[in-house]
Amino acid sequence: TGLTQFLPEKFGIRKAIEDSPYGWCYRESFLWGIATGTAMGIHRLRMKSHPLFAINIAFLTTVTVTLPSYYFCYRKRDHQERVIEMMMAANDFRPGEEIPDTVPIGKDHPFLDVKEDNGEADEATLQKEFVARLKEKKEWQQQHQIQDADKIFKEKK
Repeated sequence: TGLTQFLPEKFGIRKAIEDSPYGWCYRESFLWGIATGTAMGIHRLRMKSHPLFAINIAFLTTVTVTLPSYYFCYRKRDHQERVIEMMMAANDFRPGEEIPDTVPIGKDHPFLDVKEDNGEADEATLQKEFVARLKEKKEWQQQHQIQDADKIFKEKK
């Protein structure tokens, strides 16, 4: 589907790319590489370089931009998945099949402050947002340890 129709079937290359969760990284890095390589090739031709030299520079620029772009996109997405898994573990989220019944809004609800007079939840407490800000760490840096959720998540005011 899409651009992968032009990739070879041999060795399962097309299927591997279509099934990869990093498909966006492939597309984005190749588009940046092709755009930058084209611009560099046109620039070299404009500077009166030999056409073969301009083509070589364009190709080298394409590869030089594509590979690091894919690497950083891959690492960023991998980090985001780890943060989501950590948040799910901290909040004790389970797969959809294991979800318990919803807790009715009442004075026994664990997260909402309910007004005593009519038994309805206060509108302000229903609109609370929590934000987790964990700085992205590189491979060689010490990684975040799974911590208590109260230390990670701050209420957004």
